[in-house]
Amino acid sequence: MRRLAATALLALSATCAAPLAGARAQSSGGLPAADPAACTQFDWSLLREQAWFSASSLPRVESGGTLAAALPAAILVLKPQDAVAPPFAPSRESRPGARGGVLHLAAPLAPGAYQVTLSDRAWIDVSQDDRTTRPPTASTMRPGCPMLAKSVRFQLGTAPITLLVSDAAVDTIRIAVAPVE
Repeated sequence: MRRLAATALLALSATCAAPLAGARAQSSGGLPAADPAACTQFDWSLLREQAWFSASSLPRVESGGTLAAALPAAILVLKPQDAVAPPFAPSRESRPGARGGVLHLAAPLAPGAYQVTLSDRAWIDVSQDDRTTRPPTASTMRPGCPMLAKSVRFQLGTAPITLLVSDAAVDTIRIAVAPVE
């Protein structure tokens, strides 16, 4: 009897799992399908950033612009990578046809650990002197989460921040900068 029940359970799980796996594997265009459960599988919680990115009042900032000190997030309008004039060299070369942008932020009030979160895949560099980049201390990425792609942590001081986004495949990207919770 146990063997029959186990066999039935295995058959049922295989029948249910196959369509689910196929649906999650790929969407049209070869990109990972949206999987809201993926939003809870980052190495740290990004619920705060997900709420910010969902806000209808999220401001748009052109590349080279400044994010207001009172705002933790914005939509950064990207340019073709060769049209971006970064104040410092990116730490990674972009693919042909990629897009990028620069975003300036006021100096943090206190030094400490901060995270930069992006809505789409892209490379992120952070500088506080417009010459050198800050090394990341941790990062987390998960495919399939609508509106969240990656979050990178940096140790920052109390100088103004310049963010360089590069190697993006999108025209705009949601970006948030906030202290680590």
